[in-house]
Amino acid sequence: MSGPNLAPLRLVVSHNTGTEWSQSTIQAPQTSSGSDFHHQDANIELQPRRQPLRSMSGTIHMEDDPHDFYLGDIYARIDRPFDCYLRTEAERQETPGPYHEHVRRLCRGWHHQRYLADFMTVSTVPLRARNLGLKDRKERLNRVDITILEYGTELNSKELKSPAQLENYLSGFKSHDNRTEGRLIIVQDLSTYMIERLGATFDIEPGFFRSHIGDYVWLNTRDPQAEIPELEAFSQKSNYFSIQYVQPRYFASQESLELAKNQTESFNILRRIDHDGRFKPWSDMPNSDVGLVRGKVSLWVRPKSTENRDWLGIMLVDPTIAHGFPLWSGYGSFHQPPSIHKADSEIPFPPYDKNMVKQFMFWTLNQANANPNTIPSSPDLLPISYFTMICAQWILMCEYINTRLGQIEWEIELGLSHLYSQDFDHTVKTLLAWRRRLPIYHTLVERSITRLSIRHQPPQDDDTHTGPFDSWSSILINLKDIQHRLSLLHRRAEKIMAVSMAVTAREESKKATQESHAITRVSYLAFIFVPLSFWTSFFSMSGEFPWRTYWVYAAVALPISACALMALVFAGRIGRWVRGVAEEWGWKERRVKEKWNGGD
Repeated sequence: MSGPNLAPLRLVVSHNTGTEWSQSTIQAPQTSSGSDFHHQDANIELQPRRQPLRSMSGTIHMEDDPHDFYLGDIYARIDRPFDCYLRTEAERQETPGPYHEHVRRLCRGWHHQRYLADFMTVSTVPLRARNLGLKDRKERLNRVDITILEYGTELNSKELKSPAQLENYLSGFKSHDNRTEGRLIIVQDLSTYMIERLGATFDIEPGFFRSHIGDYVWLNTRDPQAEIPELEAFSQKSNYFSIQYVQPRYFASQESLELAKNQTESFNILRRIDHDGRFKPWSDMPNSDVGLVRGKVSLWVRPKSTENRDWLGIMLVDPTIAHGFPLWSGYGSFHQPPSIHKADSEIPFPPYDKNMVKQFMFWTLNQANANPNTIPSSPDLLPISYFTMICAQWILMCEYINTRLGQIEWEIELGLSHLYSQDFDHTVKTLLAWRRRLPIYHTLVERSITRLSIRHQPPQDDDTHTGPFDSWSSILINLKDIQHRLSLLHRRAEKIMAVSMAVTAREESKKATQESHAITRVSYLAFIFVPLSFWTSFFSMSGEFPWRTYWVYAAVALPISACALMALVFAGRIGRWVRGVAEEWGWKERRVKEKWNGGD
């Protein structure tokens, strides 16, 4: 058996000379035994690069082979070189930036940051490495999609769409401090360049970017993307937090759903669509479906210090899915309906736009219970409108779950009349799916409440904070209401499951009754033919019978069969008569004994 295919190993080490970053290339010696080589200066363990294991499946979910950890599971990847899955020599010679080197250095003590280091190396989720071309990887590395809100006497916005624009903005960042009181940097998707430049400029904790990469709600024991939540005492001291939510979207056709899934594959971060897959001809259009998009929003706020006079926040949001529609056309306006006497020019109509960042910009300038184009009262309230939009998504999700549970209840009721009994198994499977999802959704909302309640205390005077954007306490009120709704839906799903199991038991009892009736009919036949068979065997014991034997057989067998059949037909009546006679005889016997013993 031949040995493993070893590729030449090269390590690029960056040295900080104070003003510039210089690089030197170290060639690892070739050894026949393939032993490891250690470079003391870099303090990085080098290992021979093995060709990644390839499977027939090219999907990111690896349904065909769940054990296909071709990049190595979490236990093996801790000690592997950072370039072990790059294909070409040119890619392996790329010089990582200072922030990327910092993340790699932290992997020795904070090994869960290895996933972020691999993300920055590959330029996307590491599981996509084997299907990533050079051109696609270069585009992903340098992807920039940033919107900046500058808070001052007026609210200004800027869009950065290229690395050059981001570099120019960050290079002149200090010169803008005197003109603004606060900034909110909104980042759609993540890329190596944006992580490198923002992380190095503002000294951001790597966990902030790490927490936004995946959308997993549970993990296997070998998953390299495992992310362990921080202890609560440590989480309270961090400058960032992440909130996970679910966004329902309606797709009129399966083609639209597939296009949306392909679009999510183009994101650098991992976002997936869990399609409901529940089509009913009486309630849904043919080929239509509802997708449940797992989303995240992460917020980092720069710590206050004497050097930093202005407020600075960085918010990571998901890219917008262009295909499909918000379920039921979305939540709508957060404002109360205006008076009939208001002109259209005085009414802030929200844009029916699929881009959540544009909606966020609109609601930031058009707060509830405030005049249009009015900026928030303080810069730390800039992100609030986005979290209110997330609460609206949760409300839509609760209503959608309520709709599906109501349809399941109706199908169970119809199943009693055998109208949809042939599809009852599919109904139960759908109910089991919601029964599994609801505790997960409840946990996501509960974590969101914990994260926000720690960092944003409610104001002392709640009378001055009446609008949904006026304070963080309104977000907590909305999330607690959503938590209560999910709890009620979970209990309702449990009750429906109990009813469905009772219906199933009832159907099984019906089948058993039908089978017993079939056995009874067979018994009828046995009562007819068993006596005939007996007398046939009886007369066959003699050698020869004259022809009149058949008449004798008929004269004997037919009355016996008739008596047996009559006894079977009237068995119930005969049994009741016998029991009645026995009870009457017992009563008379007791009366005789009572008289004998001197009774009345």
